[in-house]
Amino acid sequence: MPHKPQPRICLGMPLYNQTNFLTEALRSLLEQTYRDFRLIVVDDSHDTQSGQIAKEFASKDNRISYIRNGSRKGMIDNWNTCFRYAGDVDYFAWVSDHDVWHPEWLESLTSILDANPNVVLAYPKIAYITTEGQRYNKKLSQHFSTADLTAAQRVRAVSKDARYFGKMVYGLFRANALRRSGIFRRTLFPDVILLLELCLQGDFKQVDKELWYMRRVDDFSIARQKKKLFIKRPWYIFLPWPIVNALALAWNTALCPDAGNRQHRILGLKLSFMYLQRWLGRFGEGSWLGSYHEWRKGKKPWMKKLMQRIKHSTQDQINM
Repeated sequence: MPHKPQPRICLGMPLYNQTNFLTEALRSLLEQTYRDFRLIVVDDSHDTQSGQIAKEFASKDNRISYIRNGSRKGMIDNWNTCFRYAGDVDYFAWVSDHDVWHPEWLESLTSILDANPNVVLAYPKIAYITTEGQRYNKKLSQHFSTADLTAAQRVRAVSKDARYFGKMVYGLFRANALRRSGIFRRTLFPDVILLLELCLQGDFKQVDKELWYMRRVDDFSIARQKKKLFIKRPWYIFLPWPIVNALALAWNTALCPDAGNRQHRILGLKLSFMYLQRWLGRFGEGSWLGSYHEWRKGKKPWMKKLMQRIKHSTQDQINM
């Protein structure tokens, strides 16, 4: 019997204690009109119930491979593990364990990468759905593509104008470009850092169709991100993250020995500087001190208590 060639496309699902929406997520992926892909589920869960669901699907569809980590890795290492297991493929995408995909999602993104060799990331418009699966109105990601821009213009556009990196990172990547970009770095906001490094490799292109239905299962906070991203937190995680990330970008794209040619290094330094400019206003965010924006809006708990005391003190003086 002739050996069946490995599919050109691999999808990696980092699984973590998801039982409520996993079945729906897997079904929507297996119902894609583009069927020649491999789905790798890497289980980083505490319990075994979500793994049982995935293994049941794998027993019925040989496109699914189920792998359980020997010990807890955390989000960054588990996302990277998904990519390492993909092997030598043309295209790769991370898929969540709780969202839903339109049947034409993979076919549409694949056609973009096939037709445009300089595109390294294709991603769709999205719609939000509730935990019950109902669509609800919310301002979604802007239309953003870098086609027809020079390399310098592309770097500036991604650094200055791109939004919603956490949505873009669920697109379909050209695997070689993703590998050259270092996958997920061990930093806060690793999706932002990955996409900034990736823009040095080529263009981003958005499909003007809603092909991904994103389910919000928790709210974002830096404290939650620190807890979920790492099992053992790196020492620099307690330093101001805008500076840490800007330095990481500068090293990875411009200063390390294998960063690339002279033009690549110059663009990498510009990328790092523009990143720092954009995010420096959030200096201190996630710490007890708080950032400028948190000060301005009084978001930190101690700020709220202080404002309440000032308000009560002022009211007492008025009543005297």
